[in-house]
Amino acid sequence: MEHPESGDEREGRDEIDSHEGLERFRLKVLGFTDESFEPYFAGLVASDGHIEKESNATIVASSDKDFVTGIIEPVAEQQGLGYSAFWDERASVYKLSIHDDELWETLTDKYDIPPGAKAATIEPPDDLSHDEELWFIKGWFDGDGWAEEMTKHEDNKEYTYPRVGLKSMSEEARDWITEHLRDNDIRVSTCDREDGSHGLWINGYTECEKFETVIGFRHPEQREKLEELLARHRKADLARGSG
Repeated sequence: MEHPESGDEREGRDEIDSHEGLERFRLKVLGFTDESFEPYFAGLVASDGHIEKESNATIVASSDKDFVTGIIEPVAEQQGLGYSAFWDERASVYKLSIHDDELWETLTDKYDIPPGAKAATIEPPDDLSHDEELWFIKGWFDGDGWAEEMTKHEDNKEYTYPRVGLKSMSEEARDWITEHLRDNDIRVSTCDREDGSHGLWINGYTECEKFETVIGFRHPEQREKLEELLARHRKADLARGSG
């Protein structure tokens, strides 16, 4: 017996009838909205991109081809941004180059991303809405964050736990992101490294689960890594609880 198609199902089917609709549908599954594309893209540029001083070019780079083709390119397309994508052999990364006056001005004026060398001088943007701040930070984590499993030895026993990390050359930007995470009840520790970079850590299953709910990763490798770690540690906790 055939069941009538629901409104949501019809909307989803109609939307994926074209390539553009399919990409948009995939982004929606990851939580993107029309209002999120700009601040998310700005976060990518702030963390792992570059704005040219002498032209209207904006460049975003990543070594992960799936991230470039599955997230960065569709996000650019949803904003109507024309781009060229290429492999930079010297830097061993994929790059998207966008020449757009309006984007250049938005990134430098609204999001306070300085053109040229910016790693140590970038400052947090002012006057963003709460949602814009959230998506800006999501973009930053996708550009410079990672998930990993740590091992701790205590009382002759070995423990493992999930951890999310982020590193920035800007102490002010690191502190701003840390404050935002703490405002969302996520415990964060910070560290200053000998190489001049500034890091933050989110340690343990509970805090990493909160991070996944509030921020998470859209970067496919990091998203899958965090999901796998949380699932494994959740299963281990349940097994200990039933023992």
